[in-house]
Amino acid sequence: MTNANKATVLILGGAGFIGGYLTNTLSKSGYQVRIPTRNRERAKAHLIVLPNVEVIQTDISNMETFDSLFGGVDIVINCVGILHENQKNDFKKFHATLVDRVVAGCNSQKVKHLIHLSALKASSSGPSAYLRSKADGESIIQSKLNSTTDKNIIRPSVVFGPGDSFLTMFAELANWLPLIPLAKPNAKFQPVFVGDLVQSILSCVDGIEKRTVIDLCGPKQYELIELVRYATSFSRFNPIIIPLPEWASYAQARVFELIRLKLISTDNLSSMSVDNTCDTPSDGSRKTIESIAPSYLSRAS
Repeated sequence: MTNANKATVLILGGAGFIGGYLTNTLSKSGYQVRIPTRNRERAKAHLIVLPNVEVIQTDISNMETFDSLFGGVDIVINCVGILHENQKNDFKKFHATLVDRVVAGCNSQKVKHLIHLSALKASSSGPSAYLRSKADGESIIQSKLNSTTDKNIIRPSVVFGPGDSFLTMFAELANWLPLIPLAKPNAKFQPVFVGDLVQSILSCVDGIEKRTVIDLCGPKQYELIELVRYATSFSRFNPIIIPLPEWASYAQARVFELIRLKLISTDNLSSMSVDNTCDTPSDGSRKTIESIAPSYLSRAS
């Protein structure tokens, strides 16, 4: 890959949870990092102070300003994704239409390398709109990206670490709810630490990782109820977890949708009907939840 001290990396979604960790790592590794964001002021505290980082105030939905972001860029990393739809933002917009524009930008500016974060179990025949839209994005990259452009598609399981919205959410709920009715309690996950995900991305950036599609999981599999019990164990109140049957899980999610509470949706439940686990053994060097989570879950409780 291009010399690290000269390569310019455009990170889409660079101000988010994963993007923040990634930006920090790339900055320390000598890369020039460009991050577009709608709220530059919010990014000041943790991104603008980093060396080699340029934070640009822009809206990536604006076609003119979006296309200009690719000029002089060697590597593009797309971290953009949503878990919940609303009237303005749907899965197709962020997981397919945006990816199509990313590919067009890479092609027109002759970007050397595209790294795309997809989702574990993305499939055109997947049970949820989320998983199908993620597969659409992958298909666009595979079919439209210039053959001269290197590409990696990373499919992580649920990502955990300080600042996550997964384990932290349950730890915070435990501060307020004596009972937590839990939808899909037996859904399976193989969570991966955000630091391990970033290292996987860095291996792609440095040209070490040669696989086009990478399924990425942590070292251990869990049922959702195990993860929730673990996260809430750090609470002073130790709430009771009530596993819900299938019909009640969907009823709960539908109520949340009606009142616009972004805790869980019916589409999320459909995604959880397939195991969010890897088919091959995980790298044994990756961090476990038990080795990382206590330090930040105890602060959330």
